[in-house]
Amino acid sequence: MSAPMLFWCCVGLVAYAYAGYPLLAAALARMRGTQPRVAPAGGSEYPPITVVVAAHDEQRTIAARVRNLLVQDYPADRLRVLVVSDGSRDNTVAAADVGDPRASVLTLPRNVGKAAALNAALACIDTPLVAFADARQVFADDALRHLVAPFADPAIGLVSGELVIQARDGTADADGVGLYWRMEKRLRCDEARLGWLHGATGAIHAMRRELFAPIPPGTVLDDMWMPLQVLLAGRRVWMERRAIAIDRASADSGEEFRRKLRTLAGNWQLLARLPVLLDPWRNPVFFAWFSHKFLRLMVPWALLAALLASAVAATGSPLYRLLLVAQLLAYAGAGAGLLLPRLAARVPLLSTAGSFVMLNLAALLSLPASLAWNPARLWRKH
Repeated sequence: MSAPMLFWCCVGLVAYAYAGYPLLAAALARMRGTQPRVAPAGGSEYPPITVVVAAHDEQRTIAARVRNLLVQDYPADRLRVLVVSDGSRDNTVAAADVGDPRASVLTLPRNVGKAAALNAALACIDTPLVAFADARQVFADDALRHLVAPFADPAIGLVSGELVIQARDGTADADGVGLYWRMEKRLRCDEARLGWLHGATGAIHAMRRELFAPIPPGTVLDDMWMPLQVLLAGRRVWMERRAIAIDRASADSGEEFRRKLRTLAGNWQLLARLPVLLDPWRNPVFFAWFSHKFLRLMVPWALLAALLASAVAATGSPLYRLLLVAQLLAYAGAGAGLLLPRLAARVPLLSTAGSFVMLNLAALLSLPASLAWNPARLWRKH
């Protein structure tokens, strides 16, 4: 393959992954998308539900988190909270006891990781619905009610809520993740309307207890394992944007990079643990998974190949010299956006360019990270 042809193939892959596929999903969702039947507000259709919070050394936050869940706008006699203390070395267990009989604590003697902690929790739950929450975020007052409503449709097996990321002062959405996160949420909504959604928001999702399949210990992306198991069982995954969990933005770009690296490395791990994903005849959402998840893991390699191909082609073509310079300037601007946040705040799209480069650097390193790291190291606080 010639250098110019390689360049345009790589550009096409990047364009399809980040623009072509989202536009296609949006168009198809408008033409043939469907929504589930939902329970009437305030009706008697809200079944018993248990909210599971896996926690490790969360004594400072767990009491407030449990209270936030217990005061949800949901029938009190149908709501339970189960905190799984995953080998906590501090006073998480005592702090989680808020004096409400609807809240209980399951204590694991040693740190086994989030996947194993969730497995232990599900073995103790008998409610028809189970919701999953993290210790760090908070739910909006009506989050559970909205999260449960779509289960009135028997085709729905799992419902994901929406994560709203605020600046650390709590005043507004964080700029650094704004455009990318808005595009990602729009894509997930379109996928949900098409029956293609194959992931959930880890901070807020719920599923039918009967559809839970034990998660292999050490699995990083439990919030993808569960939706994929629901899809393989023939049910549908939905996204309910009115079910809101609120999180704070990362303290700095280094923290955000580590989060992205963990998630992207988890995609490679999930592929190894669930090879059915690669089978278009057995994976009911193969097209969406391949376009949304797998190709984005390929994008950084395509970006590198495009840069090298344009450098080779530049020796005999003014067009490719111009394209090479444009790429180098774009990467320099993205680097400035990451290293100089005040400048990025003043220059339009500079922060977005920095976020794009950081995301793809994490994607580039995700494969060696997934091969080199102990799975337990990929998991941090819940």
